[in-house]
Amino acid sequence: MRVQIHLRAEKLTNLARGKYLGRRSSPYCTIVSKSENTNTNSTKVLGRTEVIHANTFPHFTKSVIIEYDEEVAWTHLKITIRDCRALRSIIGRGGQRRRRSRDDGEEEQQRIARKPFFGLGGIHNNTDDHDDNSNYCSDNDPIMGEVDVEVGELLKSDNGKEQKFELSTGGTLFVFVTESIQGTDRGVLDCQIRGLDVKNIESGLLGLGAVDPYFVISKKENDTKKGTTRHYDVYRSEHVHDIINPFWKPFQIDLERLCNNDVHKQLKITVWDQQDRGEDRWLGEKDTTVAEMMRHVAKRGNADRESALRVEARSEKGDKIDLRALLVILKADVISANRKMKMANEGSVVICSGRFDTVGVMIENDESSR
Repeated sequence: MRVQIHLRAEKLTNLARGKYLGRRSSPYCTIVSKSENTNTNSTKVLGRTEVIHANTFPHFTKSVIIEYDEEVAWTHLKITIRDCRALRSIIGRGGQRRRRSRDDGEEEQQRIARKPFFGLGGIHNNTDDHDDNSNYCSDNDPIMGEVDVEVGELLKSDNGKEQKFELSTGGTLFVFVTESIQGTDRGVLDCQIRGLDVKNIESGLLGLGAVDPYFVISKKENDTKKGTTRHYDVYRSEHVHDIINPFWKPFQIDLERLCNNDVHKQLKITVWDQQDRGEDRWLGEKDTTVAEMMRHVAKRGNADRESALRVEARSEKGDKIDLRALLVILKADVISANRKMKMANEGSVVICSGRFDTVGVMIENDESSR
């Protein structure tokens, strides 16, 4: 079966040059398979996460999917966290800021801000049409920590789906492994979202400032052994500067990574206000599914408030609800992954005819192009 590995870390040791000037490391993870024969050093790179700029509490959106043979008793992986040194020369100073999560639990209160760096979506967004790190990562990047894990042990552990590993170099790595395909919906979500009436909590000079909003899509995972629920980030938009009605860039993400091939799987869209200094500020959130997003595609233009999803904030007692933003779904189409690649190569327009389920996800298709 295919399994999906999600990674996050806390309190990593800062290896950045100029750390005494306030600079921080830009971590990414590499997962390699290790040979069962201990007399050899045979390894194979299975995947990398995105680089998260200037952050020692990273939550990686890009999961790594591998094939796991349940009949094989030994599937050994090495997970290495490195500090990307090439990225700073491209981006310069700045970075992602820590923030508090709305999730329950003391550990979750340590979740951090993920500040998107404008114009470089390919570095940190979970797109599937290129290698996010090929131009930035190197085996010469300093190691921030590494652990050895065995997939079968993680899947069968009595301690729950997410395992905690203390790093000898300082900090903690959390590894979550789950069955990757949990539904029958296949394809790539082609989506674009616009924000409307984002609550302006930015005072600015003379009260003329505006928020710098971005959104994060996360998927809900229940850990029945621990009796806990956690959300794992799967996509993060760029932030748009000084605006309350932002247009975010279109994006595409494979359904397997987004929702484990189940368009009814619970997702959460969280809107944040990016801060250059200090913690990014939580604005509100909306529980949804891919199916709901497809049903709520705007019908009356890019300011269709009637079809928009409501981003809300509840009081601690839950007795008050404050509308923080409207999310207008400009498009939410599921296309064939193979067809997506062919479209990119040929620049063609897809004409699809076939059988769709009740939310518009293609079950069978007969495609042509022109």
